[in-house]
Amino acid sequence: MRERVAGLLHRTGALAAVMQLRRLAPLSTLSIVTYHHIAEHDPAYPYDPDVADASPDQFRRQMEALARHFTPIGIEELLRAVDGMPLPKNPVMVTFDDGYASCHDVALPILRAVGVRATFFIATSFVEQRRLYWWERIALLLTQSSKDRARIRYPRTLDVSPRDPRARDRLGGIVKVTPALDVERFLDELATALGVPWTPDIEAQYAAGLIMTWDQIRALGRAGMDVESHGNRHRVLQTLDARGLRDELSGSRELLESRLGRPIRAIAYPVGRAVATDPTIRTALRDAGYRIGFSNKSGANRMWPPALRGMVPLDPFDIRRVATERSMSDAMFLTQVAVPQFAYTNRHNH
Repeated sequence: MRERVAGLLHRTGALAAVMQLRRLAPLSTLSIVTYHHIAEHDPAYPYDPDVADASPDQFRRQMEALARHFTPIGIEELLRAVDGMPLPKNPVMVTFDDGYASCHDVALPILRAVGVRATFFIATSFVEQRRLYWWERIALLLTQSSKDRARIRYPRTLDVSPRDPRARDRLGGIVKVTPALDVERFLDELATALGVPWTPDIEAQYAAGLIMTWDQIRALGRAGMDVESHGNRHRVLQTLDARGLRDELSGSRELLESRLGRPIRAIAYPVGRAVATDPTIRTALRDAGYRIGFSNKSGANRMWPPALRGMVPLDPFDIRRVATERSMSDAMFLTQVAVPQFAYTNRHNH
């Protein structure tokens, strides 16, 4: 239904009118688009097939549309806006989560060619230790298992059918919702149950082809892109105790600052759950030195005029973004950026 409506808005010119009204409106609406990985669809792809948000050609078209109709901004402009300064007309942000090598190899050349600035949120321990993201490790273990059925007993007894298309979501859900989970123990037990050999050397070989290096991340900064935090071990903040929060928040920020040589001010929450109503996490964010935080909660960010900011303040730890998917049409992409309330939520948040 949304695709059909978006196509109609685009064909009739109504979408262009909406974007012009946004440009003339006294109230700035900031739309923020989330990506993770840029790749062609490949049936033989061994990793999580739902992480790629666009093909290279699709991503280029999307960036060309943003450059044509909007004003891309970076973290500095957003921080100034949070402090009360005005944004340019029709502002938009492009963000990437995690730290996939395609950010450097595929997305960066397109961003530079089109003239769009983007912000890259890095899950630091995976870069530093050359480890695979836990959801990619789950996908590989399921793909490589020759068993029809296996059983794990941590953190609870669960029968796993590697060929079941729901298995990835079920196993990933355990990491996303289980408090104080020992993720390494869980993944090691899963590998053993599925009969898949797994060693640090094997993992490092996979990481070499999938995850950026520090040199590549520094290259993003030299190209004029922003680099900020996506946590340390990509743990859902709501599942962590005080010690875990310090590792996830301060650990990531300190590592990024030591590798990049500049302050880190922003974080995109791993998995993207909003923290607006969680005072413990909000305090931990401030204690770790962050000024703004991004969720994956779809919606618009209203930048009210200074006279109204006291009555309708922008919550700096509840910056909202809209998701992208490789199945999304160009019309739908542009429509949800122009009207973020029209966006749909990607169920494969990472």
